[in-house]
Amino acid sequence: MTRMTRAALIAVCVLATGSGAYGQQPSLPIEEPLQPDRPDVTNGTHIVGAGLLQIEFGGLYTRSTPVQRAFGSPFSARIGLLDWLEARIGTDGFLTQTDGNSRATGMGNVQIGAKLRLWASPGGIPVLSILPTVNLPTASADKGLGSGETDFTLVLLTGTDIGMRGHIDLNYGIGNIGAGGGNPHFVQHLVSVSASLAASERWNPYAEGYWVSRQSVEGGATIAVDIGAIYTVSPRLAFDGGLQAGVSQSAPDVAAFGGVSIVVGHVLGGHGVHQRQRKPQRRAVPKAPSPRR
Repeated sequence: MTRMTRAALIAVCVLATGSGAYGQQPSLPIEEPLQPDRPDVTNGTHIVGAGLLQIEFGGLYTRSTPVQRAFGSPFSARIGLLDWLEARIGTDGFLTQTDGNSRATGMGNVQIGAKLRLWASPGGIPVLSILPTVNLPTASADKGLGSGETDFTLVLLTGTDIGMRGHIDLNYGIGNIGAGGGNPHFVQHLVSVSASLAASERWNPYAEGYWVSRQSVEGGATIAVDIGAIYTVSPRLAFDGGLQAGVSQSAPDVAAFGGVSIVVGHVLGGHGVHQRQRKPQRRAVPKAPSPRR
């Protein structure tokens, strides 16, 4: 065997060994797409990954009558504390309400809450979660932007996959709502259902219907339906938008909304999506803010 032949064989062996060693290296985990709690009313059971900070914000335009219009800019920050617990703080943002010739503007209320996973199927998504929230009266009661009183709500969240691409979420909520004007608090009930479809790796259209027993002491039930979609750009960025139509007399005639959800980063150390292997057919399920008021 010549010197050149021996050199060539050694080179081939080195390359083969190196390729085998490279092929045995564990692959890096793929990030799981974020699952926002917007833009619809229904919330999902999903908990933000431990250590992650997820920001969700957008705009909401509502027309109750031809002369009654409103705009809000809801914002929320969700942080995963444990695998079964996330803390959150949100606000209605900057509000403006127009009624004929009058107009009121100012900051809305602030919400503080937490989502707790009560039960999850083995290796699957949470099956049952609860979402207690305190609504702080930071909006001006004099301007009619809020009641000026603290609200307390508790929402039970559940949901399940339907086949390989479908998903449905169901919420039931009960709240102790401030009426303002020196009136006592009243009890409010909420039932909402949201069904979504993973149309592609990025598009997730949904349809929703919800019922709120009353928004004021003497008000009637609010029933509305809405449709929309979430577009997932990356595991850390998603856009959403949709339209709502009122069914009952107490519901706004029409509403339009859109927003952005983004995972800012690991604020409590190396936890969260980087430690979870993405599962096939998993998708961002459209979930929502608190009931629109």
